[in-house]
Amino acid sequence: MNILICDDDKLYIDMIRKYVDEFFADHKITDYKVYEYNSGDEVAKNNEKIDIAFLDVEMDGINGIEAGKCLRNNNKNIVLFIITSYMGYLDDAMDEGVFRYINKPLERPVIMRGLHKALLLCSKSQSKKINIEYKGDNVIIEQDSIICIESLVRKRYIKTDTQSYISLKSLSYWQSVLDEDKFFLVNKSFIVNIDRVERFTDKYIELKGIEEPIDLSREKRTAFKQKMLLYLAGQE
Repeated sequence: MNILICDDDKLYIDMIRKYVDEFFADHKITDYKVYEYNSGDEVAKNNEKIDIAFLDVEMDGINGIEAGKCLRNNNKNIVLFIITSYMGYLDDAMDEGVFRYINKPLERPVIMRGLHKALLLCSKSQSKKINIEYKGDNVIIEQDSIICIESLVRKRYIKTDTQSYISLKSLSYWQSVLDEDKFFLVNKSFIVNIDRVERFTDKYIELKGIEEPIDLSREKRTAFKQKMLLYLAGQE
């Protein structure tokens, strides 16, 4: 897990770092890394995957909200904490999906509670890894990278943005392995990633990354629409 802290006051960076270290020590988590910056411009140049960020608003150059926007471009599920003593930025922060708005001076209980909830969010959004076995080879990929799984004859073709993998496991097996909230069997030959749906009608589904539309069977229409509505409601 990667944590980013940015403030133009070294005192606050050190304080937040201390609380972060204490939190992870209390939870017996050792696999984490902390990045420290003192300007929004430096944050904007960061190319690492960041899970949780603490950003001061009022800094020279890019402010904390703009820096958070840059981070979110590369980290869709990032949890952002905006830290400031001026509440005038609240509306802008909410527009950027900020998780918490923390006032200065910082209080340890507030940071600890925020980290606890942020950790739960990160765990929920983290993509599960799956193993694809074929002819003695094993390939491990993130399930979120899967666009769809197609069954042809006796093989299943697992399609991602970069390539297609072959599996001899049944579609029923893959239904049991993949998260049911994200994947749906739309006909007897296809499982699709709900997150990749760009358009759908009563007869077919269009997926990002797949040129040809996929048939939506009549008996699956109602259940698929309900699944889409539930999924979209969870993205609000």
